[in-house]
Amino acid sequence: MSFSYILAPVTQEFLEWGQQCGVPISLETPHGRSVTKAELAAVLESLDGFTFQIKGTEDDFHAQVDSIETVDWEYESADPVMNQAFAGTHTSPKESVSIERLHPQNQSPSLSFHGDITLIIRIAQNLARQCGPQTAFATCDGIPAFFLPDIETPVWNEPWI
Repeated sequence: MSFSYILAPVTQEFLEWGQQCGVPISLETPHGRSVTKAELAAVLESLDGFTFQIKGTEDDFHAQVDSIETVDWEYESADPVMNQAFAGTHTSPKESVSIERLHPQNQSPSLSFHGDITLIIRIAQNLARQCGPQTAFATCDGIPAFFLPDIETPVWNEPWI
């Protein structure tokens, strides 16, 4: 199962929100900046064992990242119509992430991620090294995590395993 996550530059509002959610983040944490298309491409290019495509302009782009390693899976449903259309063995990347550029009103551009959390974390950590501190949050729980350039694991309200 995968969720959607938003990645945006750290701002004072995000730091305050993090503290309200019990995240041990200092209000003195430096702010980050928005990720550019070129910076995202450089980070994706550095991932061993993955392929990627980025389409669109600097202001409006989409990226797809897929592992070279694949997994086979079976689809079978109690619905005969669904089985007729989709049943059988399929092959998919073991890990994949779809990334969209977002333009929230009155805020810095951000990125929307949908896919495997472990890959999202790797990408977000590398982007923080390029663009400074970044805030990430799942659209389903709203507790921000902070990716800092000099820390390997995100700062969140619970320890990361």
